[in-house]
Amino acid sequence: MKKTFLTLVTIAITLFTTQVNAQDKKTSENSLLWEISGNGLQKPSYIYGTIHMICEKDFSISEKLKNVIAKTDRLTLEIDLSDPNELQEMQKSAMGDIPLSKELTSQQYKTLDSIFLAKASMSLKQFDNFNLMSINSILLASGLPCKSLKVYEFELIGLAKKRNMPVGKLETVKDQSYFFSKAFSKEFLISQMLIADIYSDMFNKMIEDYKDERLSDLFAKLSDKRFMNADSQRWMLTERNRNWVGEMPAMMKAESVLFAVGAAHLLGDDGVIELLKAKGYTIKPVLN
Repeated sequence: MKKTFLTLVTIAITLFTTQVNAQDKKTSENSLLWEISGNGLQKPSYIYGTIHMICEKDFSISEKLKNVIAKTDRLTLEIDLSDPNELQEMQKSAMGDIPLSKELTSQQYKTLDSIFLAKASMSLKQFDNFNLMSINSILLASGLPCKSLKVYEFELIGLAKKRNMPVGKLETVKDQSYFFSKAFSKEFLISQMLIADIYSDMFNKMIEDYKDERLSDLFAKLSDKRFMNADSQRWMLTERNRNWVGEMPAMMKAESVLFAVGAAHLLGDDGVIELLKAKGYTIKPVLN
């Protein structure tokens, strides 16, 4: 059960390994944590960019993030991974409407099966009832240079629970599944699995940038257009960012919130930081 769920959560990796505007200079400070203030807020809120999943040896929670958790009133994630109903919905969303053996052509199936055997030491037949988005995520996870993984969202939930801090969400699993379906066509997902080696190499390099909060280097790598087309850019980032920023003001007015979302959502003209600034909020990096 745990192994299956961890695999499903790797779907969120695609929220991180996406194309962003590498030429954006306004949010280039090296911090994953940002303070949101002004515009009538009684107390500041914060937004933190996660990498979702990382090798256990590379995982850490910075002191500045621990300090923010200690003084905010609520943790709000993309989806509420502390909600059993949402976890069940996530497992359902990983399943395909038809078996992969029927959805793919014989050549496509043979090619992807050989990739899975080489990269994940598993046959595609083991995942015949999963959808293409899920098996792409499984393949991405297999490229991590370790077997012991940490999921940032789970760790943040654990810290929140220690101080009886409620957990909220910016969208539901059903919402997220809808955006995924709009963002990634069958052909695009297959093309991404064909470049699994490139994904793995780049993600391993980005882990080092992430650990050191080298955002300028990190997002320079994220600008690679091989990993995202116009539909993916719109539905994975732009539309969701705008939806979230529409919800965040009421949340922040009611209480001090720590938002934790994939780091790719922070930057760019349609990133959460710039969209909040456009609403009149003051956003500044938390450096220590």
